[in-house]
Amino acid sequence: MWGLGEPVGALTANLTGWLQGMREGSIVVLAIIMGLMLAFDMGGPVNKVAYAFMLICVSQGVYSVVAIAAVGIAVPPLGMGLATLIGRKYFTAEERETGKAALVMGCVGVTEGVIPFAAADPLRVIPANMIGAASGCVTAALMGAQCYAGWGGLIVLPVV
Repeated sequence: MWGLGEPVGALTANLTGWLQGMREGSIVVLAIIMGLMLAFDMGGPVNKVAYAFMLICVSQGVYSVVAIAAVGIAVPPLGMGLATLIGRKYFTAEERETGKAALVMGCVGVTEGVIPFAAADPLRVIPANMIGAASGCVTAALMGAQCYAGWGGLIVLPVV
């Protein structure tokens, strides 16, 4: 971890400044960017930069951005989990079991539930997750959703 703190901190500061400078009309662009970032590395550094921005928005009372991020956090594991239930014939028995765990993780806002699927087939899973998360984030933005908790997943529904 040594040596990564400075670049990640600088990236977070620069991205936060840029995202905070976006006007209300750019909310769709912001939603797309947040969705792509949150789903790209499933809990890795890019995801954490977007999550850090979400936490800043919680502290600043910008709850529409928090809702956008909450959706982006939940969509990849929920999507893969549902895919293993709906398209059972396309997944092995082990993948179907992993899908059940991904569903639970998506419900509590843990994007990392997708990692086993992405490790097995990164060229299809990562882009699909990014497109799905970006689509969900744009939907949340256009619907004017707000979330008052600095977390994602179905677990935050009571405060949305």
